[in-house]
Amino acid sequence: MIKAINSSVIYENPLPQLRSRQSVFPYICECKNGSLAAIHVIGEAFESVDAASHISFSWDGGKTWSRPKPMFDKSGISCPVSDSCKVTALEDGRLIALGYAYIRKNPELPVGNPETGGLLDDFVFYSISEDNGNTWGPMITIPCTWGPHVEASAPLLLLRDGTLITPITGFPDWEGNMTGPMCGRALCSRDGGKTWNDDAVCMEFGGRMVTCYEQRMCQLESGAVLCIGWNEDVVTGQRLENHYTVSYDGGRTWSAPQTTGILGQASSVCAVGGEFFLALHAVRRDTECPGIYGCVVDFSKKRWDIVEKQLLWKPETPVRKDSKMAEIFSYLKFGQPGAVRLNNGKILMTHWYAQEGQYKTVCTELDLQI
Repeated sequence: MIKAINSSVIYENPLPQLRSRQSVFPYICECKNGSLAAIHVIGEAFESVDAASHISFSWDGGKTWSRPKPMFDKSGISCPVSDSCKVTALEDGRLIALGYAYIRKNPELPVGNPETGGLLDDFVFYSISEDNGNTWGPMITIPCTWGPHVEASAPLLLLRDGTLITPITGFPDWEGNMTGPMCGRALCSRDGGKTWNDDAVCMEFGGRMVTCYEQRMCQLESGAVLCIGWNEDVVTGQRLENHYTVSYDGGRTWSAPQTTGILGQASSVCAVGGEFFLALHAVRRDTECPGIYGCVVDFSKKRWDIVEKQLLWKPETPVRKDSKMAEIFSYLKFGQPGAVRLNNGKILMTHWYAQEGQYKTVCTELDLQI
């Protein structure tokens, strides 16, 4: 039912012997003019101060990609920031990017503190493009419950009632302390981006200190909205299966977390018609065969029924721990698989991976038959 058929490189460093350029965290949307826009982060290292959102375009359905260009003019920002965002097409043809940026007051510090598992301060932002992604407006800050310790790595999902919604979660501060409950929240705007709130909790584990990292959402034809996350118990160190929650009222209330049965990390969901969706899981640990797995899921009975599971991509080299990174992120050698369904029905998957010290972003066409 599902297999990878064609793959292209969004960006890889053409001259690694001359300069370091690492590309990570890609995601694609289809523009009103027929092009595809891929946002990804380029910097000299995985956590470098100069990491910044770039955009590349494809005019042939994702087979080839243009040379990337920076998205934002950050000359007016008082200190360096490292930003990352994802892009969504709005009904009126505009594009909206949502993401987060780490504040790099001390250029000698990495993003993550390997001793505590905490991260630098950051802020959540959005930006609008009126011209199919060629130019972008300012990075407009969105206040969140956790203050300056938020992960906002998912694209905005445009619901059929016009709501813009995305899952966010809290990070510990540099010393390892949480500034709010460990849970997932649904950041949403019901007035086209004029106002935002994260009042609704979209994933929590009954008071347990369980991560809700790398959450993603999709909406099925019935109107149900699903959210999936990367879940680990930070107290015991137990790695949990990816869990999901579901909302039947446009993201206002959410079910309790339920297991997907997949012991993965970064994951995503993409509606593919009816009550079917594609779930992608980056499985890096606790397996003899790491890689990105795709599951076709039937939700017609309001439960996670896997119709088929396939290995869609696997690394060419062993996935080894990086002791210089925080423990939970120490196996980040590939990740953030995401899929989009184009207007012609084609499904494209994006992800990043490291090979021989080089980080690159790729786009893969998936053949999915239901």
